[in-house]
Amino acid sequence: MIRKGNILEVEKLKFNWEKKNSFNLNISKLVIKNNEKVVLLGESGSGKSTLLNLISGILSPNVGKILINGVQITCLSAKKKDAFRNNNLGVIFQKFNIIHYLSPISNILLPCYFSSIKKNTIDFYKYRAVDLGKSLSIEKNILFQKNSKDLSVGQQQRVAIIRALINFPKIILADEPTSSLDKKNKNKFLKLLFKICKQEKTALLMVTHDNSITKYFDKTIILENIKSSL
Repeated sequence: MIRKGNILEVEKLKFNWEKKNSFNLNISKLVIKNNEKVVLLGESGSGKSTLLNLISGILSPNVGKILINGVQITCLSAKKKDAFRNNNLGVIFQKFNIIHYLSPISNILLPCYFSSIKKNTIDFYKYRAVDLGKSLSIEKNILFQKNSKDLSVGQQQRVAIIRALINFPKIILADEPTSSLDKKNKNKFLKLLFKICKQEKTALLMVTHDNSITKYFDKTIILENIKSSL
């Protein structure tokens, strides 16, 4: 059982790609507390994205434990992992992964269609998206425009944040979302993200190779420091 006050615990984790014998990821321990904002630093190819995929249940470890919100996801079936992921995790991708031919609101609501939560209708989530948009200074008419191809970088940032938060996640996993942003947009994105995470009481784990952003986070972890030789 996960220790009180922790949203995520990773212990004695080992993973290797069957077709990439040279790549192994061994993590001794990683702990994130409720509402904590953590940045994980590592060089390109060091296994940052692989670790996020393991935490989210997209990949399965060879050995080890991953506990999120009191649930050991390594023991769940594939179907239950999907349901758990959609109800407990939010994801922000490196290039935001906004589908241009869909409206912003449709992009935001995509996680809802895979969620196991039945008590709330899709209208509820539309209202929630609008409320989150207000907190992030993005107007309702922008969210409901016909498609997303003309969104500015700043608008894409906001849509990505709202999509990650729409299902009330306990923790957001962010995979180098600032890597393609200039300094101004990077700082703006981080301020918006932290503001809404604080409002929603959501923990954050961001992986990156950019050590210039560590000052914004509660805690910085160096990937090499939590690796082991299991």
